[in-house]
Amino acid sequence: MTSTDSLGLYIHVPFCQRKCPYCAFYSVPAADYSPQRLLDAIIKEIDLYHITEPLETIYIGGGSPTYLPEEVLVGFVLSLRDRFGAVGEFTIECNPAQVTESVLVRLRQLGVNRLSIGAQSFDMEELDTLGRLHGPDEIAAAAGAGRVAGFENIGLDLIFAVPGSSLLSWQTSLEKVIDLDVQHVSAYSLTIEKDTPFEKRWRSGVPGAVGVPRERAMYELACMRLVDAGLDHYEISNFAKPGFQCRHNRRYWRNLPVVGVGPSAAGWYRGQRTTNIADVNGYVEAIEAGQFFYAEQQRPLPEQIAAETAVLNLRTLEGIDLAAYQRQTGFAIEDLFPEAMVRNLATGLLIDTGTHIRLSSVGLSFSDTVAADFSLPD
Repeated sequence: MTSTDSLGLYIHVPFCQRKCPYCAFYSVPAADYSPQRLLDAIIKEIDLYHITEPLETIYIGGGSPTYLPEEVLVGFVLSLRDRFGAVGEFTIECNPAQVTESVLVRLRQLGVNRLSIGAQSFDMEELDTLGRLHGPDEIAAAAGAGRVAGFENIGLDLIFAVPGSSLLSWQTSLEKVIDLDVQHVSAYSLTIEKDTPFEKRWRSGVPGAVGVPRERAMYELACMRLVDAGLDHYEISNFAKPGFQCRHNRRYWRNLPVVGVGPSAAGWYRGQRTTNIADVNGYVEAIEAGQFFYAEQQRPLPEQIAAETAVLNLRTLEGIDLAAYQRQTGFAIEDLFPEAMVRNLATGLLIDTGTHIRLSSVGLSFSDTVAADFSLPD
């Protein structure tokens, strides 16, 4: 079985201890809604898809799935195992303040084999700015608990360009994550999502906003320091030890099918792009009635799929495999985007190796500009 013959499953479980001030989707405090009712709806939605393809990956994100009551979460994972059996890569996200060694042991025994820890920062002031409830010591404790539970594939997520942060505080976070010796590190620039409490604060003027030069310097420092520490820089924001690239996320960057289930989850399956409604009540009531409830639903044209694939491929350091791209999309990249190719190769943002088109080291810092050139007009 190859990844092109198989499927990924993304499950969005929005529960958390409180609403997140900067997330795109408001988290649902578990005290405000029945976790079991939502998880039962998610299982029913999975069944509505009548999946016949073998699953390569499962990714449970949130929210913070590990904030759920232990028996509820374990029962949910058991339902997935009963339906799909063993999966090559089975990831669960966790918040360092909301995870126990006990639940990690049980999840590992059920086949969950990858742990993604939302560290965000090792600076207490930055964590407070982000509305996080954990501290640096709890990040280390969560990674340690994962190892004790038998996880050999642990990733940490970091966020840079947080208001009030400095190059020195970012370097400190990088050094601390390197000291933890995890298998995977994601380093994302803070995204200010619309219609969130954080966005409202941003518009009113958040003290200590990080400008573009410092943000770029932070990114370049991450690339240099994490690679020096032995991690392979394989995607714009992702670094891994050899053999530990995230297989689920690689499906996204290759534009391969992923079924998205749960409130606000997005999917790409059987030629259709969907995004579920974010409202938990509306989602659950629709699924319980045996109906999907999409906020967005579309069937892209072949040219649109090819453009999406090009943009996603360019996120990886490998870039666009010219032969594989044409096999997958039916288009030669130079025929679909001749001007974009010429312009970005001339400016040095792209490199043509003969078999691949990829971002240069300079192009990594201007990836959004390059991606815009490979997008079709609306």
